[in-house]
Amino acid sequence: MTQQHLEESAENSSPESYYITTAIDYPNGAPHIGHALEKVAADVVARYHRLRGHDTFFSMGIDENSLHVLLKANEQGVEPHLWVNMLDETFRRAWKALDISYDYWIRTTEERHLRASQEMFRRAVAKGDIYKDTYSGWYCPNCNTFYTTEELVGGRCPNHPSLSPEWLHEDNYFFALSRYGERLLAHIEANPEFIVPASRKAEIVSLIHQGLRDFSVSRLVRPGIEGWGIPVPDDPKHVIYVWFDALTNYLTAVGFPDEEQKFQHYWPADAHVIGKDITRFHCLYWPAMLLSADLPLPKQIPVHGFLSIENQRISKTLGNVIDPVELVEKIGVDAVRYYLARNLSFASDGDFSRAGLLRFYNDELGNDLGNLLNRVVSMIKRYRQGNIPSAGEAGIPEVELQNMVIATRQKAQAAIENWEIGQGLNTIWSLVRRVNQYIEHSEPWKLAKQAGEEQHLDTVLYSAAEATRILAILLASYIPGSSHRIYEQLGLPPFQAGAWEHDTDWGSVSLSQVVPAPCSSHALILM
Repeated sequence: MTQQHLEESAENSSPESYYITTAIDYPNGAPHIGHALEKVAADVVARYHRLRGHDTFFSMGIDENSLHVLLKANEQGVEPHLWVNMLDETFRRAWKALDISYDYWIRTTEERHLRASQEMFRRAVAKGDIYKDTYSGWYCPNCNTFYTTEELVGGRCPNHPSLSPEWLHEDNYFFALSRYGERLLAHIEANPEFIVPASRKAEIVSLIHQGLRDFSVSRLVRPGIEGWGIPVPDDPKHVIYVWFDALTNYLTAVGFPDEEQKFQHYWPADAHVIGKDITRFHCLYWPAMLLSADLPLPKQIPVHGFLSIENQRISKTLGNVIDPVELVEKIGVDAVRYYLARNLSFASDGDFSRAGLLRFYNDELGNDLGNLLNRVVSMIKRYRQGNIPSAGEAGIPEVELQNMVIATRQKAQAAIENWEIGQGLNTIWSLVRRVNQYIEHSEPWKLAKQAGEEQHLDTVLYSAAEATRILAILLASYIPGSSHRIYEQLGLPPFQAGAWEHDTDWGSVSLSQVVPAPCSSHALILM
């Protein structure tokens, strides 16, 4: 084989890449459980793709260049750079507590991000898409959004009901978004899965049909206020509008503009996971900016709804903000992840209740999954001295169980890839209950007392253990700690990347190990 063929073979055998991002958060306050919903959803998908063997890159971070971050620091009497450093640690601590497996953490005050943002600005200038004009209108500093009078709700920001936007009248640089309406519409129509769910796509299409307005891409540095943000190239009197620089973070994270090889490998992004309040920026501004820069568009923008608390909007004023770190410390990381994912639908808003969390923790994680593992390990200890036996000939119950394992893997895979994350977990949980039913119907405790049923008992014990093992892999994206503990309880070494592809076939992993002593059903989650 020639060197060229060897290189081509190596290239063709390289794993498929998958690049996923979440929105970066403003460090103007500590993260709450509403922020956690998006991060857990994206983490489930990132972990799933690693289990598929894909070369996965998962980026998150904080958006530091907003004026209201500066104002918040001043309000607290803290030097701005010290403030964002403090909040950076707070956000990282929250996502560590929730076991979020990001590969890259971006801060928009980084020098490399400054270069990326200014390069995007220069490309838009070179394309003739940026011009200078006067802006007059309403501006909300909390969501960094410009609104018309008609878009305000009772004179207040539609996304921050307690805030009255300020009236701005200043010279700004503008991006010619109006030039891109037809191209954006054509792209959305040619790629029906570009924006999901369909209801969010319909909203964006409606905005395009209404006619797109050019948007400001700079803020004038105000006298007496620090020029917080990234300077406009060749005009230090202006800083780049925070959304223009914030969106560029998705490029910065994969090497733009300095690391060409890394950038070409991961871009375009496979998924930008965002909330429904920022669709305009991600589905209109961002694609137009990329088109202006002659860069490929992201493959998909999944949009999730909001999370309420006990059917009330999350609000510091209402006093219903929940700290995810404190919640994890009280009940355990996988319990919180499970509850968020179990009720997650990208097609609608969700609600978080402490009573619901405790109910799912006890009834499903404890009684369903924890009890299943405890029974399997205990029976193998009691009846086979801890050695998982080999199976005899499969009967109808075993064949039905194997078929359900195959069907569950296929359905869960389809659900996750379609952003039906809660439905994927529901599908897997049906298998958890089915394995428990298999044990109940097979009655291994009776078989152990009957002469001549030794091989039948071996088949039941093996089948229950094997189904539980496969469940651990299928659940690993959702409750990674518990899934790895299931493998430990079955005497198995940790499963690796690609396990979904290689280790979820029935009998694909040897189960002749000696299982350790069983843990309690709730210890599975709390360890």
